[in-house]
Order: sequence, then structure tokens, then C-alpha cells
Amino acid sequence: MSLDKHRLGHNFGRRAAGYHRYALVQGVMAEQLLADLKQHGRQYSRILEIGCGVGHYTQMLRRAFPEALITAVDLAPAAIQVARQRLAAERNIEWLTADGEEIVRGRFDLITANSVFQWLSQPDRACRLYWQSLQPGGCLAFTTLGPRTFSELATSLVRASQKFPGLRLPEVSAQTFAAAPNWRNCMAQAGFEQIVVHEELRLEYHPDFWNLLRAIQGMGATSTRPTFIPKRLLTAAEEYYERNYRRNGCIPASYEVIRVQGVKN
Repeated sequence: MSLDKHRLGHNFGRRAAGYHRYALVQGVMAEQLLADLKQHGRQYSRILEIGCGVGHYTQMLRRAFPEALITAVDLAPAAIQVARQRLAAERNIEWLTADGEEIVRGRFDLITANSVFQWLSQPDRACRLYWQSLQPGGCLAFTTLGPRTFSELATSLVRASQKFPGLRLPEVSAQTFAAAPNWRNCMAQAGFEQIVVHEELRLEYHPDFWNLLRAIQGMGATSTRPTFIPKRLLTAAEEYYERNYRRNGCIPASYEVIRVQGVKN
């Protein structure tokens, strides 16, 4: 997937302060990921978190592994600033503004990320880099979103665009996200063993179409190649979405949640 990393960082950075208000599914994903890690009963001493955002998962890691030195990395300086302020009282957290695909300092026994790896531009290369940066016996554990995320929105836009043949179909970024089998192959090719992949479809409910769009925008999860979307196209998409998906006073939005773990033996 071709990504404008500068725009990606800008998208998330400018939504940093309000991100957690909208990213409810991502919060559940973090809890599931941490439960997977704690199930093994291991204590990690050096943790690298890729894409820490405003530090909500960082705080969970801090509580779960109180003695660990955590290096928390994010593309967006604004997000790092919010995270640093939120967790100012916490010790042994190093904050680093950097591209997690490019800069990894030190050797770690856990590399982890919550709802970030769908934005990797070179996942094969990144997984190899993380394998190299782990101590023997170290673990790479992450959640990511799959290509069925926002499938209702993607379908509604496609159907709406059929009414306006001359208009360019807007991009739904999630359609380019890697699927679970791709992640398993990526981990295996990087050298990981004991690979475990879970996937599930979760639904989040919104009162209407425009509320959904505001939530996506509020998370910063918008395209890195934005195009102008005419109001008439969005109105037609709203009509299709409402007609085909509304149930019990709400419309659903699908999130394909993928959890992955692998060990460097």
C-alpha cells in the first residue's frame, strides 16, 4: 500500500486530543491484546511500542509490566506530546517521534502495537526488522484491522457512484489493509515461530451516516490521498447505507479485528 507518511502523521496528530472518544473498538482491541500477553505469564523488561498515539495502550502496558522499560514510538509529534503529558508521572517510558518502520533502538523482548500495522507501507520489511530487534525468545504481538473494515461504507459508496459515472470513486483506506493470511505469511517469512492469528468481525453502531463519518474523521483514519467528495455522492451513499443496513434505529460499521503473535526462537 502506498502511503504518504507525512500526511498520515498529520491526520492522526491533529485528532490526537479527541482520538480515544471515537476509537472505542480500538480500546477493546488493546484489552484483548494485553490479555493475550498476560495469559503467557511472562514479564517483559524491554518493550517497544509502535504507534503509541496518545498513550492509552502505553498506560495499559505500564500497569501490566510495571518494571519494564518502555520505548513508545509514534509518527505524530502532537500525539507524542499528549501522551507525554498524560503519563508524566510514569517512570521508565522513553518517548520517540519517529517512523516505527524505520527506527528501532536497542534489543527488546516484546515489540507490540495496537491497531497500527494496517498503516505499514512495507509490512514484510517491518516484520523482518522487528525480528532482528528482538532478543531470542522475544515476542512480536499486535492487533491490526483487516480489509472488511467499513465494508458497509465501501459498498454504499460504490453503489452511489453508479448514479454519477463521471465522478471519481473516493477511497476507503481499509479496503487496502492486509488480511489475516497475509500477516501469517509475513510473520513466517520474517522468521517467527509459534505464530498465532485470530480474526473476528466486530460491529460498532452509530445513530446515522453522518455520525459515522465524523467518527472516522475524529480517529484520523482518513485517506492519505484525499479527494474532494461531492455532497450529492455522499447523499446517495447515505441513502443506500440507511436503506440496506439500518436496524433497530442504528447503522452498523464493521471492524475486521486481527490479533497476531509470534516468537523469535
